[in-house]
Amino acid sequence: MEEKGSLRIQSILWAAAIFLAVMLLSLVSKPASGQQEMTAAYLVTAGAFAVGFGVLSVLRHRFARATWLVAGLGICVWLLLAMPRIAILPPLLFFLAMITLAGHRMRSYLGALAVFIVMSAVRLAQGASFQDLFDFEILAYASLAALVILYAQLRTTREVTLEHQRRVREFAERTSEAEKEQGRILHRSKVSYQLHDELAHNLAVASLHTNAALDASSTDTRTALSLIHVRQAVTGAMTALRRTFDTMGQLEAPEELTATIEDIERIATSLRDTGIEVNIHSSGLGQTENFPQLAMRIIREAATNAVKHADPTQMVIWIKEETDESQPPYWVVSVRNNGVRPVHSQTPNGQGLARLRAMTEAEGGTMEWGRLATNFLLSATVRKDVEENPRRDS
Repeated sequence: MEEKGSLRIQSILWAAAIFLAVMLLSLVSKPASGQQEMTAAYLVTAGAFAVGFGVLSVLRHRFARATWLVAGLGICVWLLLAMPRIAILPPLLFFLAMITLAGHRMRSYLGALAVFIVMSAVRLAQGASFQDLFDFEILAYASLAALVILYAQLRTTREVTLEHQRRVREFAERTSEAEKEQGRILHRSKVSYQLHDELAHNLAVASLHTNAALDASSTDTRTALSLIHVRQAVTGAMTALRRTFDTMGQLEAPEELTATIEDIERIATSLRDTGIEVNIHSSGLGQTENFPQLAMRIIREAATNAVKHADPTQMVIWIKEETDESQPPYWVVSVRNNGVRPVHSQTPNGQGLARLRAMTEAEGGTMEWGRLATNFLLSATVRKDVEENPRRDS
C-alpha cells in the first residue's frame, strides 16, 4: 500500500511539473507563427495541451505504448498549430524517456524521428529554406532527445544488471547451502556405511561365540536352548540389517570415502579376540595412508563370511598398490583363511560378495574367490584414482 501511494504521489508531481513547464515556456516564448500578442485562444490552447500532457504522464504506467502514441500526436499537432517549439521540449523528453524505460527503445527513436520530421515540415511551410532546417535549435533538440533515450536505456540496463546480480547472489547462496547439505549427507552416509559394516562384522563374531558356547554346553539342554535362541536372534538381526541397508539404497559407498590400515587393524583386533590368528601385509603402506573404501569393504566382507561360515583359526590379509604403464594404478587385495565350511551346513551363499564383485567390475577391477589347497582365498583388484583419494596428513 505504501509503495502504491508513493507511485501515485510521484505521478501527480510529474504531471504538475509537465503542466507548469509547458505553461511557463508558452508564456515566456513567442509563438512560432510570429504573432506578437498572446490571445485568449492561445492561452486556452496552451493550457489544454499542458493538462493533456499532464494526464498522459499519470497514465504512463498502465498504457505505455498508447500514451506515447497519443503524446506524439499531440506534439505534432502542437507544432502544426505553430505553438512555441521550446514549450513542447519537456513533454517530448519526458515521454521519450518513459517509453524507453518501458522497454520500447526502437519506438522512442522512431517517435522522435517523426516529431523532427513534422517540425521540419512546419518550418518549411513557414518559409524557412532547406539549409536553415539544420540550425542550432533543431540540432539541440535532437541531441537532447538522443541523450534522454540513452540515459533511460542506461537506467534500464542498470536495473536489469542489478536484478541479474541479485539472482546470481541468490543462486550462489542456494549453491552454498546445497554443498553444505551434500557434505552433511555424505558424512551421514559414511557413518551409516561404517556402522553397517561394523555391526555386520560384530554380529558375525557374536554368532561365532554363540556356536562355540553351544558346542561346549551340549549336555545342558536348558543352556543350549537359550544359546539357540541367541543364535537365531543374531542371525535375524544380520538379515534385518542387510535388508534395511538394501532398502536405503546404500549398497555402494560414496566415491569420496577412503580407509586406512587402522581400519583393517580394528577388524583384526576383533578377530583376534575370538581366537583367530590374523596377519596383515600392507607392503609399506603407512598407517594413515588412504586406500579406496571399496577395498575395505572387500576385506571386511571376506572376514565376516569366513567367521560366519568356515570357523577359521588363521587369516592373512594383503593389500598393496600396483603400478603398470599400460593401465591406471590399482590396488591388489587378498584375504586367505584356513576355515572349512561344514558339509552339513544349509546356509545359502550370501549376496555380499556377488554384489561387491559387480561393483568392482563396474569400476574396472576384478574379484575372484575359491579354494586354494586347504585354504580359502579371495583376491581382487581395485582401480585407484589419485585425485579422488587424497592422502591424509600424518
